[in-house]
Amino acid sequence: MAAFKEHVNVATIAVGIFVITLYNGGFLTVYQALTALFIGLAGGLFPDLDSDNSKPLQGIFKIVSIIFPLLILLSFFPIMSILKTILAWISFSILLRITFFKFFLHITHHRGIFHSIPMAIFVGEVTILIAHYVVKTNWQLATIYGIIIFYGFIIHLLLDEIYSINAFGIKMKKSFGTALKFYDKNNLLGTTILYLLAISIYFFFMPNIHKIVLDIYHLLLQQYIS
Repeated sequence: MAAFKEHVNVATIAVGIFVITLYNGGFLTVYQALTALFIGLAGGLFPDLDSDNSKPLQGIFKIVSIIFPLLILLSFFPIMSILKTILAWISFSILLRITFFKFFLHITHHRGIFHSIPMAIFVGEVTILIAHYVVKTNWQLATIYGIIIFYGFIIHLLLDEIYSINAFGIKMKKSFGTALKFYDKNNLLGTTILYLLAISIYFFFMPNIHKIVLDIYHLLLQQYIS
C-alpha cells in the first residue's frame, strides 16, 4: 500500500486538476475551489481511518472530539452559563475521545469496509447532505463537494491497488484486490447495510441530483476530450 505522504501528494495533484477544471468551467468561485480542494484531500485520506495507527484518524478524531460537542451545546443548550458550557464541553470531549474512538477501532480492521467503493459513495452522499442541509449551500455546490470527496476517496483506493503490483507488473502482492472492491468479504452484513443506506439516501434525499452530475460530466468531456 502507498504511504501517507504519497497519498497526500497524489491526492493534491489529482484533486487539484479536477477543482481547476470546475473553476474554469464556472462551477466554483475561488473560495469554493479552495474549500473543494480541502474536501478532496480529506477524501484522499479517509480510507485509512480504519488503521489503528492512522495519522488522519488521530487528527480527525481530535478535531471531532473538540468541535462536535461544542456545536451540540451551542445549538441545543444556548442559555447555559459560560462556565457550565465550558465544563460540559470539556467533559463531553473527553468522553467522546475515550469511548467512541476506542469503539471505532474495535469494530474496524484495516483494508476492511472502509477500503471499498460503496463506502466512497456513502461518504460522498453524506457530504452532500451536510453541505446542503447543515451548511445550507445550494444543491449544485453541495453535489460538487460530494463528488470531490468521492473522487479523492477513489484516488486513494486506486493508488493502494497500484502499489499492490510490482514494478514490472508480473507479480501481484497479497494486498491486491483488498482496496478497490465492491464489498468486504469479512463483513458482508456491514456491506449490505452500507448499500442499503447509500440507496436510501439517493432516492429519498437527493432529488434531481443526476442532472448536476451530468452537467459536470459534460464539462469534463468538453475540456479533455472534445
